[in-house]
Amino acid sequence: MQVRCLYEDASDALHEAITHWPINDVNDLPQQDNGNDCGVFVMKFMEAVLSTKTVAWKELKNWCEEMPTFRAEITANIFRAFSNVIESNDN
Repeated sequence: MQVRCLYEDASDALHEAITHWPINDVNDLPQQDNGNDCGVFVMKFMEAVLSTKTVAWKELKNWCEEMPTFRAEITANIFRAFSNVIESNDN
């Protein structure tokens, strides 16, 4: 169901058919335990995937416990980036 929705949403946005992309089933992914942290989960998931070729998902199972820290890190990074933009515009 969710994959079909992705195909439909992406059909007008991409120049290639994503129906040909491989779908990999991954075991032991961290799961959110509420309806509030989906954005943080997506950001941390992408960070993990992009930072290494092999992700030890079993070692990352405590994401729910780490949510306050993740939110603080994301906030600090946004402020740091915003600060750099303002600084570069002042020069």
